[in-house]
Amino acid sequence: MDALHVGDMDIAYAKVLSTGDDLLLMKLMERSGPTVDQLSNEITDEVLHFIAQCLVEQNLFDLCLSWIQQLADLVMENGPNILGIPAKIMNELLLNLNEYFLTMVAPEDWEGATPDQLLDQLASAWGIDLHHFEK
Repeated sequence: MDALHVGDMDIAYAKVLSTGDDLLLMKLMERSGPTVDQLSNEITDEVLHFIAQCLVEQNLFDLCLSWIQQLADLVMENGPNILGIPAKIMNELLLNLNEYFLTMVAPEDWEGATPDQLLDQLASAWGIDLHHFEK
């Protein structure tokens, strides 16, 4: 958390990710807010993988949604390859966002794009057909 105080998000996230402590990572994510644009591609990949896994937990959705909103904004403004996200992580993120959208309701106080809008935006930008997620 000391690196967060001096403003080096990449170092702060690298240190927390190296511990394997999911609770500490969630605290850092809450404290820093979405910082996708301040992280290296490697750290971004790890954080997005974590977010994809957390999407299936209702109590973590608010945290994840703000990061996905920032990701969608970056991708829409700068193109689909801006962060060099591997296809595996893109698919996992979209699959779990799709699962969330089908089974849960977005928080009432959410002011950004709806989960289905984010899903559509990212899938479209990344050229991923959402129909292959349907069962």
